Amino acid sequence: MTIRSVDDRVKSAVRLEAARNGRSMEAELRALLERTYLPPNDRAAWLHAMSPQEAIDHLIKMANGADLVIPEREAEDFEFPDL
Repeated sequence: MTIRSVDDRVKSAVRLEAARNGRSMEAELRALLERTYLPPNDRAAWLHAMSPQEAIDHLIKMANGADLVIPEREAEDFEFPDL
């Protein structure tokens, strides 16, 4: 598949979004096409096409916005070895 005459601003936006999601531009566009055009009941492909942030947002939504309690970190006794 080849798409010609794509506006430079669109290419730049795709490049930035791909970088945010840790993917190449090709992988980012492939994920977008999969999320957009695959049937909603194809959950495996739909989940695969998510970015990490989308997956986290989806899990939070599935848990009805559950609040996560993050405990305070305790000081650790750690000695650096002599080198």
